[in-house]
Amino acid sequence: MLKKNPLFLSFLSSSILILAWPPLPTGFLLFLGFVPILYVHHLLKDENKKNLKFWLYACLSILTWNIATTWWVWNASPTGCLMMLFVNTLFMSVPFVLFTHANKLFPKTSYFLFIPLYLGMEYLHFNWNASWPWLTLGKGLAALPNYIQWYEYTGEMGGSLLILIVNVWILHFIVEGKVKRIWMPISLTVLFAGISSICAFNNIRIIKGNSNSFECVVTQPNIDPYTEKFSDGSHYLEPEIQLECGLDSALPLISSNTKLLLFPETAIVGFNNEASFNNYGLINPLRKLSIDSNLCIIAGAESFVLYPNNSKDRPSKTARFDEFSSQWYDSYNTALNIKNDSVAEIYHKSKLVAGVEKMPFEFLEKLSINLGGTSGSLGTSEKAINFKLHNGVKIAPLICYESIYGDYTNDFVNDGAEALSVITNDGWWGETQGHKQHLLYGAIRCIETRRQMVRSANTGISARINEFGNITHRTKYNERTAFKCNITPNNKITFYVKYGNIIGKVAYYSALLIALLILLGRFIRKPQSL
Repeated sequence: MLKKNPLFLSFLSSSILILAWPPLPTGFLLFLGFVPILYVHHLLKDENKKNLKFWLYACLSILTWNIATTWWVWNASPTGCLMMLFVNTLFMSVPFVLFTHANKLFPKTSYFLFIPLYLGMEYLHFNWNASWPWLTLGKGLAALPNYIQWYEYTGEMGGSLLILIVNVWILHFIVEGKVKRIWMPISLTVLFAGISSICAFNNIRIIKGNSNSFECVVTQPNIDPYTEKFSDGSHYLEPEIQLECGLDSALPLISSNTKLLLFPETAIVGFNNEASFNNYGLINPLRKLSIDSNLCIIAGAESFVLYPNNSKDRPSKTARFDEFSSQWYDSYNTALNIKNDSVAEIYHKSKLVAGVEKMPFEFLEKLSINLGGTSGSLGTSEKAINFKLHNGVKIAPLICYESIYGDYTNDFVNDGAEALSVITNDGWWGETQGHKQHLLYGAIRCIETRRQMVRSANTGISARINEFGNITHRTKYNERTAFKCNITPNNKITFYVKYGNIIGKVAYYSALLIALLILLGRFIRKPQSL
C-alpha cells in the first residue's frame, strides 16, 4: 500500500503535515501525517543500525515540516530562525528515539506507546525554557473551528491525542495487513464531528442568555516594524506620530457608548520609565480621551523600572546594569490600562519568545549571547493580571506570543477574565502565513475558554473572534484602519479552564515512566547501538 522507500516516506509524511497546516483548511490530513514516517520503522526492522537510520529519517521529516511552516521567523531573525529549527527538530525527534527503544521491550504495543511519548514531548514544549509549541498537533485543526468545539473540555492537546490515535490505529492495520479495518479510525474522526456539534449547540443556548455586551474600537496603526517603528529604522516615526496613526482611524468610531479602545503591542515606543508614565506628554492624547468618560484604553508600551542606585547585587535575574547612571534596571514588553486620566494598571508580558525576548538558559544569559533579538532577557510579571473596565468587566491583556499558550490563558480566566484581548505586532513576519497562523491560534483560546476576543495588530490582522472560534471582524494586512464591534463578556468556566491540561500532564508522566522502563531495560539487557 505504501511505497517501500524510507526517503520517499519521510518526505511524504512531511508533505502531508505541511499541506495540513493552517492557514489552509485542510487539517484533516493530519490524521494521516505520521503514518508514512512510522511505517519507515517497520521497513527497517531487519537492517543494521535500524534505530539510528529511523531517527535520521524522522529528523529529516520533522525538519522539512518545521522549515515549510515556520520559515517566516527568518524575516525577523535569521540567527534565531536557524537556532529554532535546530533545537525544535532535535526536541521533536525525542519521542521517535524513545519509540525505537520501547519497541524492543514492548514489540506488540510499541506503536501505541508512541502516543504518550509524543504528547509528553508536546506538554514539555509548553513548559521548558526553550518553549516553542507552535507546531503542537492540536493547533493544526485551528482553521476548522466548527470541528474542534470539544476543545472546551480537552484543550488543544485533545486534538493532538485524537490525531495520534488515528495515525497509530491506521498504521497498526497496515502493518498487520488488516487494511479493510481502516474504517474504524475514520469513524472515530466522524464521531468527534458529532461531539463538536453537540458542544456548540449546548453553548449557543447558554450564551444567548447574555445581554450585557459593550462597545469596543480596535485600531491598526500599520507602522512598519523594520523601517518606521523603532529608532534604528531608516524612516523612523516619532512616538507621537505613531500614536496619531492609531488615533486618526479610531477617533471617528468612538462614541459615548465605547467602553474599550484597543491599541497594539508597543504602540507607545521609547525608553519609558514606569514611575513617570503619567508625567509623559507622549500619552496625554490617550489620557485626555479617558477624562470624564467610561472609556478605557489598552495599549502596548516599551517600559523599564529603575532600581535604587545603592543596589550592589543584581536585584532580579533579568536586571541589567547601566554604566552611565550606575543603576540596575529591568526592561519590559508592557500592556497599559489607561482610564480616568491616568495609567491605572500595568501588566508585563510573561511568556517571552526564547532567543529573542529571553535567553533560554542561564549560561547564555551570562555570556550575553544575542540569538537574533534582545541581548539579555526582558522582565516579566509574577502572575497573570487582568485589566478592569469601567463597567466592571475584567479583560485579559495577552501580549502577542502569549496567546498560543492555553494553560497560561486559563490563569487569566480563573482570575476572573470575562473576555480576552490580544495586542500584537505581527509585522515582523511580513505578509506570510506566520501572522495568519497566529490569528487562528487565538481562535483556539476562544473555544477553550468560551470567551470572545478582540485583537489589535500593529500590522494586520486585527480581529474580533467569538466564543466558537469564528472570526466575525477582520482587517487586511498592511492596512491602516480601525473597526467597531460589540463584545459580550462571559463568566462561565469551562472544564478545560477549571481542570487544566489533564491530557498533557497524564501523557508527560506516562512518557517519563516509559523512559524509565527503557532505561531499566538497557541495564538488564546487553546495550545496543542507537
